[in-house]
Amino acid sequence: MKIIDYKVVFLPQNVANITNTIENDGILIYPTDTLYGLGGNFFSLPAMAKIDRIKGRKDMPYSAAISDIKMLDQLVDTIPTIFNELSEKLLPGKFTFLFNASKSLDKRLLKNNDKIGIRIPAEPGLLKLLEILNTPLISTSVNRSGEPPMNDPEIIREFFCKITDQDFIPILIDKGILPPSRGSTILDITATPIRCIRRGDDFNRFEELHIDFQTTEANEIGR
Repeated sequence: MKIIDYKVVFLPQNVANITNTIENDGILIYPTDTLYGLGGNFFSLPAMAKIDRIKGRKDMPYSAAISDIKMLDQLVDTIPTIFNELSEKLLPGKFTFLFNASKSLDKRLLKNNDKIGIRIPAEPGLLKLLEILNTPLISTSVNRSGEPPMNDPEIIREFFCKITDQDFIPILIDKGILPPSRGSTILDITATPIRCIRRGDDFNRFEELHIDFQTTEANEIGR
C-alpha cells in the first residue's frame, strides 16, 4: 500500500501517482466529511469489480463522489427542481442524493439499477482532487459488507496487508483517525414526497428545512 499524507497530497508527484492510479483502474482510499471512501474511477468496470471483491458484495450499487454540480450532467437523467433548494442549503455536505441515472450510463456501473447516488462531500481537499481528476469517484466505505467501516488508517493498512493480489493494493490518503460517523444521510429526490433512505450524519439539517418526506428501510448505497 502506498500512503500519502493528507498535508502533502497536492505535491506534483503525489497528484501524478493518484492520477495514474485512477486512469489505470486502480483503487484510492480517501477521507470524506463522514468516513474514509473506498473508490476508483466511477466509469471503470474493472475498478468497480475490485471494490466488489474487497467488500465481498456485488449486487448493491455504489454512489459517485463529484466535485460540483457541473459533474451531474454525465451521471443523471434530470435534476428535480427540489434539488436546487436542497443543494443550496446542504451541499457540500454529509448527504447522498438519489437521482434517476443518465440513460447513457452502462447499466453494469449501476448494478442494473435505474438510480444513482451522488455525493459532494464537505471535504475541501477531496473536492480539489476531484476537480483535478475531472472524473467521479466510486464512493463507498472501507469495510467488508455488513461490517463496521474502518476510519483508522492503521486498521485500514492492516486490512489491506492481508490482501496479496497486487491489483488490489490501493493508495491511501491519510488524514488520521476520522471522528465516528453514521455515514451520509441518503435522500431519494426522485420520489414525491422525498424518501429518506438513511438518517445519517446531519439528518437534523435536512429536517430543519421542513420539507415533506417519508422514511423507508435503510440500505447500503452510499456507504
